[in-house]
Amino acid sequence: MTTFVLVHGAFRGGWAWRSVRPHLVAAGHDVHAPSLIGAGEHAALVDAVTGLEVWVDQITRLVELEDLYDVALVGHSQGGLVTTSVAARIPERVAHLVHLDAAVPAPGERAVDLNPGGAPDPLPARDAVIAAPAASPDLDPAFAAWHAARVTPTPASVALDPVPAVPAGVEEHFAFFADTPAYYPCAAVRARLDAEERGYRVLDADHDAPQTAPAQVAQLLIEFTTSHEASMERSPR
Repeated sequence: MTTFVLVHGAFRGGWAWRSVRPHLVAAGHDVHAPSLIGAGEHAALVDAVTGLEVWVDQITRLVELEDLYDVALVGHSQGGLVTTSVAARIPERVAHLVHLDAAVPAPGERAVDLNPGGAPDPLPARDAVIAAPAASPDLDPAFAAWHAARVTPTPASVALDPVPAVPAGVEEHFAFFADTPAYYPCAAVRARLDAEERGYRVLDADHDAPQTAPAQVAQLLIEFTTSHEASMERSPR
């Protein structure tokens, strides 16, 4: 059994994992999928998010209070900032760090540094709140409407704080979704992995794969956390 802590991306909440959870539970795994402060059912608290540490504190406390060890931390998109930072905070409790189309800055860099062309000038104000973008026209209309009814603004502050290095002993796994737009921050992460000749997987899905391809995402998570061989697979170049 693997203990998964699933951390959603920007504008989403714990609800973004609602279709992945049953697959993991059916396979015998323990699953936690909280909504970050200021997101999902906690959207009214968005002004309380003054920086990345607020979310890192939240997920760290969840792991500690639930007495979790050998955790697989899974970060989708902006959630990669949180999971990477939590792994650096409590490495003794983390076995796997899984990045799904995730924003994972190099150690000491910030999410804004992953933007095409580098950090924007000027930077967004720390107390700014970024409105959720419109759904992609390529999405199924019914899903797009369901999704639009749930997304909420996200705080800019979390993108302005540096992310620490992943400690030795925490196994990292990277996966990217083939239909994600090239301007998303994860594209810069993928380019860095290519330059460093580090391995990753590519799933034939869009950026919202946890909702649009949940069975495939769940299977990928199981493979990452049960097979060392799977984690070393290289994507086609």
